[in-house]
Amino acid sequence: MINQKPITLVDIVHDRMDAKEDRIAFTFLADGAADARSITWAQLHQHATALAASLSEQGAAGQPVLLALPSGLAFVESLLACWYAGSIPVPVSLPRHQRVKHRLDAIIADAGAHFAIGAPDTRERLLTSGSDEKLVSALSWINPERSAEEIKHSPDLPAHNQQVALLQYTSGSTGSPRGVVVTHANLMHNSAQIAEACGHRPGQTIGGWLPLFHDMGLIGMVIQTIYTGVRCVFMPPERFLMRPWLWLQMLTDYKICSTTAPNFAYDLCVDKIGPEHKASLNLTHWRNAINGSEPVRARTIDRFAAAFANCGFRKDAFFPCYGLAEATLFVTGPGANRSPSRRTAEGILLADNDPNGHVGCGQTFDDTQLAIVDPQSRHVLPPEEIGEIWVAGTSVARGYWNNTKATAVAFNAHLEGSNLTWLRTGDLGFVADNELFITGRLRELIIIAGRNHFPVDIERTVESADPAIATSGAVAFSVDTHGTERLIIVAEVQREFARPSRNGLPTGLDSTAVRRRISAAVAAENEVTPHEVILLRPGAVPRTTSGKVSRRATRDAYLNESLERLENANYASANT
Repeated sequence: MINQKPITLVDIVHDRMDAKEDRIAFTFLADGAADARSITWAQLHQHATALAASLSEQGAAGQPVLLALPSGLAFVESLLACWYAGSIPVPVSLPRHQRVKHRLDAIIADAGAHFAIGAPDTRERLLTSGSDEKLVSALSWINPERSAEEIKHSPDLPAHNQQVALLQYTSGSTGSPRGVVVTHANLMHNSAQIAEACGHRPGQTIGGWLPLFHDMGLIGMVIQTIYTGVRCVFMPPERFLMRPWLWLQMLTDYKICSTTAPNFAYDLCVDKIGPEHKASLNLTHWRNAINGSEPVRARTIDRFAAAFANCGFRKDAFFPCYGLAEATLFVTGPGANRSPSRRTAEGILLADNDPNGHVGCGQTFDDTQLAIVDPQSRHVLPPEEIGEIWVAGTSVARGYWNNTKATAVAFNAHLEGSNLTWLRTGDLGFVADNELFITGRLRELIIIAGRNHFPVDIERTVESADPAIATSGAVAFSVDTHGTERLIIVAEVQREFARPSRNGLPTGLDSTAVRRRISAAVAAENEVTPHEVILLRPGAVPRTTSGKVSRRATRDAYLNESLERLENANYASANT
């Protein structure tokens, strides 16, 4: 039990140590099923204290420290060790291809990091894989496997809750990655909101597969576990991507009540999990199927609920929410009503089973406030009108690390008649019956012939136009062609429609017919005619580190003529 109100998450862990807490805190399934590795609260504290001693010895107090670690128990220990030592953890994704190498270099340079926690071979791997040699070589590396017997002293606790607790770098889907400065107060407040919305309490189990360097995995799983005292069971992201059924089997085996994933993960389960694996699933304990990394798709909810109803999954377990790193993580979520409404972009209420509407993402909690604002006039808009989403409250982060200009633009907005300082999210949406609906991003709004079109609406039409198009595999954007904005559609083809033949050309669909169907559907449903429809091979659509399609990167690849297009000939018609 906690004897007095804790100020930081570190205080919470130390209170558990005072109570001689020896319950299991985290369980990591290294291969996604077996090989379960667990750690108690007491062991977590012991290992983190040992690692914190190493950080203190090297002078890392108050300094950014890269967490150059894959998902696993060492990541959790290292996060807590940074807080014990008074350092600032900076979670990063270990690069697997050139684009992410450049992103890591940008983060190291922007953070001004001189310390990193990583396995002994991580530094050498980065140096030989194309990362900036000067940046990587300048880092002092700490091995997270240092044993508890090497403790020399117990580091001091962080001084106060306004101290920087985390640099959470944005995905980079809208530009160069920026480090969001999250304080201990931000984490405490946001964790309390998540706990309230989800109903988390000790004795329950949460978990998932999201990467821990991403805010949804880090704050939604790891930090929520530390705050509430629930148990967390998690697995490597790559195991889920290879075998999606392992995620649902993990939920079954450990009676997990809450897990988080983006649209594509729920769709992947529907597409890839067959009867033989469904037979062993029991999803009756799953209370919060959280989805909040992008506009939540009504079609995704309906497909998943229908596919796993016989496994005990309840449709009202879906938890559509909205959040962003600049507000720590969570902004809105379902209240007492766990059946979010669906509406058109004009705010018209739709039937609960209509697959074409925007899904409600709930309401704010505690002192978080939300306003829908005209981005030009900066006046608050009435209900059911679309504008930019502005947020205020204790969960709003301090700003961007060492970037006063960007901080002033995004974090220091003001409304007439309000004394609050507001965060401009860059997201578009509207409020109806006190529920938030997301329509897209301000920078990605498509304006053709004076009319506004939201990419998510067009992409939904594209994916429904032909069975050959991969779920969550369409991207819509506009380009300037001879002074006129033109709509470009890029769509990823499902693997079964793009198997190569002996001569190396894809087979399985008539590409011309598919393009024609997509163009006709978009023109009919969205009242705009595509200038070009491009089909890509499976897995070729650029995505962010959290698995969302990256419209910016896709548009750049289109302009650079680097998209991996399917061949335009020698297709066998599949559905004409």
